Amino acid sequence: NNIHHCPLSVVVVADPEDLSPPSKDTATGGPPDEDHETAHPQAEAPPSEAPPARAALGELRVSSVSPSSVQLHWSVPEGSFDSFLLQFRDAQGQPQALPIDGGSRSVTVPGLSPSHRYRFHLYGLRGRKKIDHVSTEAVTAAEEPEELPMPSEEPQHEKPQTEAPTSEATPARAVLAELRVSSVSPSSVQLHWSVPEGSFDSFTLQYRDAQGQPQALPIDGGSRSVTVPGLSPSHRYRFHLYGLRGRKKIDHVSIEAVTGE
Repeated sequence: NNIHHCPLSVVVVADPEDLSPPSKDTATGGPPDEDHETAHPQAEAPPSEAPPARAALGELRVSSVSPSSVQLHWSVPEGSFDSFLLQFRDAQGQPQALPIDGGSRSVTVPGLSPSHRYRFHLYGLRGRKKIDHVSTEAVTAAEEPEELPMPSEEPQHEKPQTEAPTSEATPARAVLAELRVSSVSPSSVQLHWSVPEGSFDSFTLQYRDAQGQPQALPIDGGSRSVTVPGLSPSHRYRFHLYGLRGRKKIDHVSIEAVTGE
């Protein structure tokens, strides 16, 4: 018996991964089997796959401010999110939530009050679950007073009308390029554009909501993208983007987009 028992234990030690010995291991004792079982869950797929599948939000930073809006940018250095949610309190202290498409890395928050400090919280979501969270503070710009020098310059305007203003107009002209849809969700649309020539003080995006009511979204002049929130699912919208100098509309581009289902 002893002679027969010895080779068995040698087989178990020599071939620990062989699948035939475990049936005989019950005779030689439990430990090899237990070792097999404890090692097994550690090497299983879900725990080893979990780290690569995690998603992380990078720094949330303010890229531009105006008296009525703030543009925010962020990065996703690891993984991906289905969507984002930006939460803040308005000037009256009421909580506001702005849903943002998962492909977006920037958002313009409209309808803010001048010279007001806001704290923004950006959440990265998987389904409806908040996975990660970053925050930042921003103070909107002061309300710009009406420029008074303009009327005093007007009397002189009669003489140089054909000289300085027109010769300066060509280099100073500003052009809006293609307005395109970069992403859509059931409740929002993200738009991008470029300014190949000149610059604008600000932009305004105009469209009609699902009830046909006209809406206007003020956008900072440094922005080249905007997420339009609060839309209705499966609805066709026509967006008109105007480039402004002061309050004057200089150029205009349009596009249509259909929200997700």
